[in-house]
Amino acid sequence: MNIDNTRRLLGALDFDRLFIEELGWSQPTLRRPLVAEVQGQRFEQRMVAQLAGVAVFVVWSATEPGLPTKALRDAVERDVAKQFRENLCIFIDREHAPTQSLWAWAKRGRDADGKPKRWLREHAYFRGQPADLFISKLHALFIDLAEGAEGANLNVVKVAQRLQSALDVERVTKQFFRDYQAQHAEFLSLIKGLDDERERRWYASVLL
Repeated sequence: MNIDNTRRLLGALDFDRLFIEELGWSQPTLRRPLVAEVQGQRFEQRMVAQLAGVAVFVVWSATEPGLPTKALRDAVERDVAKQFRENLCIFIDREHAPTQSLWAWAKRGRDADGKPKRWLREHAYFRGQPADLFISKLHALFIDLAEGAEGANLNVVKVAQRLQSALDVERVTKQFFRDYQAQHAEFLSLIKGLDDERERRWYASVLL
């Protein structure tokens, strides 16, 4: 994975080349955008890559400018899932020269009562945003030449697991910040020589 080129393509929101050239996914099987009417808005869904039955779509509203609301994003992913159950929808604010993207992946499982449940995991990336944190997520989606040559070892379940590894981080993130806040509070009591509480908090944050 060429990090410099990945950073450049991500920064340009060039998802076609990002997935094909750097992440090693296959060319899309659908050449024409799908069109869906969702809650009175017209959405275009263009497949940019696919792998073992998992599809990546870039989606934008042809009706309203900007990123769609979460309710609309949820509805659009459900629409895409009718044809491609395992998918990644990358919402952009406009078709040409987009400045914002929001990556949406649906985690499916069961709740505590054993009933089917669905969670929409979302990650934002805007043009000009530092790319390194987002690139760390993309590593899980990288397919090397050996894996691509073997082909048969990559099935929809394994690719879906990679999507989960890359994008299902909400629970881990929340737990991290709970732990961080606890450690931060404990660390504050150990800092001597700074009388200003704001300075102590800043110093503790920098060190942590």
